[in-house]
Amino acid sequence: MAIDYNEQDLMDLMIDFHTLTGIRIVLFDSDYRELISYPDYNCAFCTLMKANEETSRLCDESDRESFLRCQNKGRITAYHCHAGLIEATAPLIDHNSIIGYMMFGQTSDKETVEELCELLSEAPVLSGYSRDEVMALTDDIPLKSKSQLKAAAKIMEACTLYAIMRNTISIRRDKFMRKMDAFLDEHLADDLSTATLCRAMGMSKTKLYQDWNLCYGRSINEHIRYLRVERAKKMLAETDMSVTDVSSAVGFSDYNYFCRVFKKDAGISARKYRLEHHQ
Repeated sequence: MAIDYNEQDLMDLMIDFHTLTGIRIVLFDSDYRELISYPDYNCAFCTLMKANEETSRLCDESDRESFLRCQNKGRITAYHCHAGLIEATAPLIDHNSIIGYMMFGQTSDKETVEELCELLSEAPVLSGYSRDEVMALTDDIPLKSKSQLKAAAKIMEACTLYAIMRNTISIRRDKFMRKMDAFLDEHLADDLSTATLCRAMGMSKTKLYQDWNLCYGRSINEHIRYLRVERAKKMLAETDMSVTDVSSAVGFSDYNYFCRVFKKDAGISARKYRLEHHQ
């Protein structure tokens, strides 16, 4: 899912977070792509980890697991990454759907630099490094107490709410809506099952529902029904087609159901609507 963000406002927010906590913070979209961060570089240890194919894969898997935990819980989660460093991930929630994530990391809950050095030494990528070389990699990994990390997590969670409230971060709705509206307009008389819409939009059912809920104020079935009734009104007013043919032409396979739906939505029967509006 594509999201829009005000880069300057978001960067100011991230800088403020880093100034207060000393911890790196990153914005990801709902497809787990990194969009913007502060600082805009990894610590020296994580740079080495990401330069190695195997450990980079482990880093990506650790991130994905955190995103999935956020999805399942719907709230911030904190954890040790595969290398033992502390990370926390908070969901960005807009209209009850997760549109992205904020994450802080590359920090440690070890009490001393010596303990951190011992932890980093366990990483296979540092095999052959001297103690002094490993110690040098601890310079840009801040040590935080559990209470400090808990406070940082709460502050980051507050940042997600602030960013959504101020529209600093928002879902990019236009593209999805334009494509969906065009498809519905062209295929209104066809079978418009969820599976059909998923194929047309090239997305999973979960993604379809997620994007739909962000863009439309009613369910898929309710919206399609509304569009079909509106088109039926136009056809009843502007053509000489029979009510039965209009029913089929707008996608209702059951004429009696069409009559019930039309009367409920329009307030009068389809036949009466034609008498009052036919030109």
